[in-house]
Amino acid sequence: MQTSAPNLNPMQYFDLMFGDTIINMFVHYTNLYAAKKNASKSCPITKDEMYCFIGILLYSGYVIVPRRYMYWQNASDCGMPIIYNAMSRDRFTYIMSNLHCCDNSKLQSGDKFAKLRELFQLLNQNFAENAPFEEHYSIDEAMVPYYGGHPCKQFIRGKPIRWGYKFWVGATRLGYILWFEPYQGKCSTVTSNHYKNAMGLGASVVLEFADVLKEIDKQAPFHLFFDNFFTSIYLIDELRLRGIRATGTVRENRVAKCPLTANKFLQKTPRGTFKYQSTSAEHILVCKWHDNSVVTVASNAATIEPVAKVKRFSQQQKKYILVDQPAVIKKYNENMGGVDRSDQNIGLYRTSIRGKKWYFSLICHALDMAVQNAWQLYKNNGGEYDSLNFRRYVATSLLESYKKNFERKDTRASGLFRDCVRFDGKNHIISATKKLILFVQNVM
Repeated sequence: MQTSAPNLNPMQYFDLMFGDTIINMFVHYTNLYAAKKNASKSCPITKDEMYCFIGILLYSGYVIVPRRYMYWQNASDCGMPIIYNAMSRDRFTYIMSNLHCCDNSKLQSGDKFAKLRELFQLLNQNFAENAPFEEHYSIDEAMVPYYGGHPCKQFIRGKPIRWGYKFWVGATRLGYILWFEPYQGKCSTVTSNHYKNAMGLGASVVLEFADVLKEIDKQAPFHLFFDNFFTSIYLIDELRLRGIRATGTVRENRVAKCPLTANKFLQKTPRGTFKYQSTSAEHILVCKWHDNSVVTVASNAATIEPVAKVKRFSQQQKKYILVDQPAVIKKYNENMGGVDRSDQNIGLYRTSIRGKKWYFSLICHALDMAVQNAWQLYKNNGGEYDSLNFRRYVATSLLESYKKNFERKDTRASGLFRDCVRFDGKNHIISATKKLILFVQNVM
């Protein structure tokens, strides 16, 4: 983890996240897979070609066409010289059909994401090494859109992305992803079994992220925030014993018989009413606050004081009113949305090219996470580009720097559009050209 970084351009920040080590890994395993699949037709991929391939994927995030072959069509409505001058359509298809980041003969048994494990480990390592130093981190779930068949595909009702892979993510307040881990179900061998057996799946995710933070800095005063899927009084106490502060919303049946007013009675009180209990020895606070509904928060660090005033709209009085809000609720609201912010940033310009293999969407998501993190570092160090211009800078830099040394020759326009203007009878007057003038002079 670094507290500051030198002034770098966007391409250099991208290299910190998705640099030569990862590119060389893709080149090596893609060539290995292509040679094993069909040695007679394999054509080794170079590092420059892989960079161009990555650049095209990034380009597809903000210039979207219905079919990826349209990037190479010689038509006035979709021809894109920056793409077809960097890589041919057939070469892109060849790389995409053979793209790999593992050796299929050495996959770890029991890991449903073994084909991507090395890539995920390298990204987590790069994210942690270059993370900005902060105190507050949030833990939540993130969805990667996928509609094909895979045993880990999830459906979560009410989410912006309902179908896809679920990731556990630890992020800063502004959305820098420090750690991620794909969800594999309750039988996962990757998630620490001793955590899971003791406190359940949600707590095991938080404790694994806590271990990651402690490896980065054992003395830093980290403060974790998470929602009611993860929170229990036992988890809050375990984190206190580890020297990590924690705050999270908690379900009513997980407050370990804390003597607080039941939700059904608290809902009948005026808006802004709150009740709380705390332990003197463990310094664990449980607070219930009546807002639109009753919210319960547990913490081993935050307190009730100072009580702030927040503006809410009253349906009865038909105007905005001020209601009390405990400090623990305010602190939770200020620091919990980091994972949602990263999802929002990634979703704005998500890679649009799709493949038939189940892991291709995860590779594209890993690339989008790397770009989003690189932009977060860039902004944290005074960069002026917004997310779109940052992505454009990286994509065009890759396509211009690593393209082949010659441009594609002129080709005939697509026949789909050529005939409709060939016989329309408009603007087909013969114009005098140098070649035509010489021909007429020779004839005469």
